[in-house]
Amino acid sequence: MNFQSFTTVKEPPSLWNSRREFFLFVVPVHELALAFGFLLMGLMISFIYRIDFIFPSASSLEFTGMSYAVPLSLISALALYLTMTRQVARLVYYAAAALAYAIILITHFNIKIWMSLVNPKLWDDFYWKTDQMVRPLIDISFAVHKIVDLVLPAGEHLYLFAFLAMFASSIIVHSAQRFILFRKVLFTAMLVHVLGALSYLVMPAVGPFIFEHGVNALESARQEHMYGGYRALLAGGRPWLASEGSGFLFAAVAAMPSLHVASSAVFVFYAWKHARWLGLIYLPLFAFIIFEAMATRWHYWIDVVAGLALTALAVAITAALFRPIEAFHAARGNP
Repeated sequence: MNFQSFTTVKEPPSLWNSRREFFLFVVPVHELALAFGFLLMGLMISFIYRIDFIFPSASSLEFTGMSYAVPLSLISALALYLTMTRQVARLVYYAAAALAYAIILITHFNIKIWMSLVNPKLWDDFYWKTDQMVRPLIDISFAVHKIVDLVLPAGEHLYLFAFLAMFASSIIVHSAQRFILFRKVLFTAMLVHVLGALSYLVMPAVGPFIFEHGVNALESARQEHMYGGYRALLAGGRPWLASEGSGFLFAAVAAMPSLHVASSAVFVFYAWKHARWLGLIYLPLFAFIIFEAMATRWHYWIDVVAGLALTALAVAITAALFRPIEAFHAARGNP
């Protein structure tokens, strides 16, 4: 079973030769298990610490300048296309995977906003001292931002845009390659959000912007909004979270580790390994994201290192989990 047969317009009943093959390749068992296992963990934390599990409000993305209409429109267009072209198997996978990803993201941001309620000890002072030990690196990141801002008219938007462009490009390119590869990319990205959320609780920090402003005015404005929500949570506690938290769910602050770097590293890794031309395009964007994470003062340099380590762990776990599926795939005589 190759990718071409998987995406053919008309899928004959004989395409899936066994129930095992169907569940291995169409139903995202690993993705759903990860999502519901993470949700259960989040609900357990919610119960133990008596914190409400909340859902985002319609206005929770406004501070980013984005709208729910964009991702929902893209998902609807994809679903319509797959339905019209009768790609039923692929539609099943995407629908289930989208559900899994949504569960993981909602749980991730809940745990992120709970950070100071679960573990009130902050490590910002310690991380700030490590930044001063490598101060030339921080100053270089400031210089990189200023250079990019001179070259690109909308340089302040590049930090978010570069990540979104890498995410979208990886989804498109790897979905046109081996399907098992596409699943590994998606699963690794999900796993980074799971591991990252739990990491926020270990040695939590708000971020270096509480000590100094970054050089990106747009991100500094977002930091002001997010830090305002953080201080309101500290003042109001659980009652504030229950009444106002839905509007700040996506505005929770947490610096350690940098998931912006970690998630971007996932796309760089798979692109470099399986689509080298795309990896070459990603490298300058990835380098910019690393420097910009520090230049905006979202992150300490040690957050970046921790983010890269998190990606390495997620890639290793994904490889181990999907190795039996890849072996089964190879045994069927497929590349």
